[in-house]
Amino acid sequence: MLFEPRQRAILRMVYRHGQVSRSSLHEHTGIRLNSIGEEATELLRRRVLLECDVQALGRGRPRVPLEIDPASRHVLGLAMSRGGVQIGRVSLTGKMLSDPVFQSAQGGAASIQAAAGLLREYLDKDTLAVGLTAPGFIDLTTHKMLFSPTVQTGQSVSFQPIFDVATRVPIALENDAVALAARWALSYRADAEAGGDVLIVRLGDGRLGSTLLINGQPNRGSITGANELGHTRLPVVAPRCFCGQVGCLERICSTEFLTQRDGGGASLTERASAYDGSDAAVNEMIELLATGLSNAVNFTRVSRLVIASELTTCQAFTKALTRRVRELTLHQLETRLRIDLWDRTESQPSRIAASLILAHMYTSRWATLMTVGGELQDTEPAMVGHVDTPAAEKIGG
Repeated sequence: MLFEPRQRAILRMVYRHGQVSRSSLHEHTGIRLNSIGEEATELLRRRVLLECDVQALGRGRPRVPLEIDPASRHVLGLAMSRGGVQIGRVSLTGKMLSDPVFQSAQGGAASIQAAAGLLREYLDKDTLAVGLTAPGFIDLTTHKMLFSPTVQTGQSVSFQPIFDVATRVPIALENDAVALAARWALSYRADAEAGGDVLIVRLGDGRLGSTLLINGQPNRGSITGANELGHTRLPVVAPRCFCGQVGCLERICSTEFLTQRDGGGASLTERASAYDGSDAAVNEMIELLATGLSNAVNFTRVSRLVIASELTTCQAFTKALTRRVRELTLHQLETRLRIDLWDRTESQPSRIAASLILAHMYTSRWATLMTVGGELQDTEPAMVGHVDTPAAEKIGG
């Protein structure tokens, strides 16, 4: 296990407040002062925390505040995609320590080998853990990618070469949409720690991923992956999906769909930016997307729908989409539904991948599955329900 529950409780408080003394940690967490001292000593030894300048507060023993060490250790984010692999170093405070590196690769096996090579190059003694993401379905027990845009239908590809490079360094392997949900949990920690059920939907040109958070934790189901809203199929003619089917929502949300409808040459982003309600093809796309999103809300009964997309800056397009989602949602649910627009989807997938580790460290409800030395560990969320619920905060600026 990367951190014990008491250590995570300490890390959450230190990260949240910046600098915290041992006595304050005792007051906020309810953990015995002696235990606070023991755990803080261990976190100092591992170079996760560091001691700040002494604070003299009148009479008595001066306090030595603790803070997250921003420089000694780092997390690696390793993100696989249809075109290749990106890797980047991220500090324990969520900052990119250097520009990420991208290596192109086509196909699942080539992407695995590229990822293993990059990890071998970047892994060092200061690496605390690795966040590894890939699209599609993943079997964590066998370390195999089962279903992905990078894998031919009916085939599977093993992640084992990556785990062989990591040896004893913990790896959190998840679908990329789940990692985006971890990023959301970090960015809006107060909302995430309040619990509740949230559906986070990532819209992009030719891609639609989603993650269902149940009481702040990702819905894992029978297999690790996104909640495949993008492969919800509607009875319409649309570009064929990589899954082999026609009518998938993620192919409806695409430039190809619009071009198929009217032969236009502009991209989805360009047409969404110029949208004024008169574009018939975009109107059809909005209707179909709203049908898929409202059906998902009706089925899951979530209290919040988060639409994460660069398209959220296209105000008329987004307004029409969210209005139609509400119209198609059952009234009893719609009146309780909060719809948030989130444009901070990040241009650096490696930073999102690293969020799998940071969310485990700093948010109380996020439980992460980690593999250490080939053994899968189920990390339970640490001591939910402490006092001092914070206001919404953001990590990494």
